[in-house]
Amino acid sequence: MSTRRVSLVVLATLVIFAAGVVTGVLLVPQTVRRPPHQMFPARFEALRRVTDQLRDLTPEQRQRIDAIIRDGRERIADVFELLEPDIQEVFRKMREDIRSELTPAQKLRMEELMRQRLRRAEGGRKFPPSSNSP
Repeated sequence: MSTRRVSLVVLATLVIFAAGVVTGVLLVPQTVRRPPHQMFPARFEALRRVTDQLRDLTPEQRQRIDAIIRDGRERIADVFELLEPDIQEVFRKMREDIRSELTPAQKLRMEELMRQRLRRAEGGRKFPPSSNSP
């Protein structure tokens, strides 16, 4: 393999890796800042569908099951609220470590890509940011 081809493969690998990291960095804050009813929606919806198919539930059972699902959403939100600072620190450290591996030009490009992704993500946001968002 020529030096040029090796360089292109290495550069492509770095770009793909950086894109994955940037995506992860930008998606985690979106996930942990969601209101309880928007976290793990597929899992809550699956539970809701299964219990809705149980036609012989009494009104009292349905009411208690609804409360159980609501309580589960709230507990998950509480757990994420407790873990968010630690999660954010892990991602901050990852970004810092990645930057230390990049050339000045690559650092600029990474920052540009991160800003673009953040603008796109905020443009599509369907819920208000939490009070602890930057």
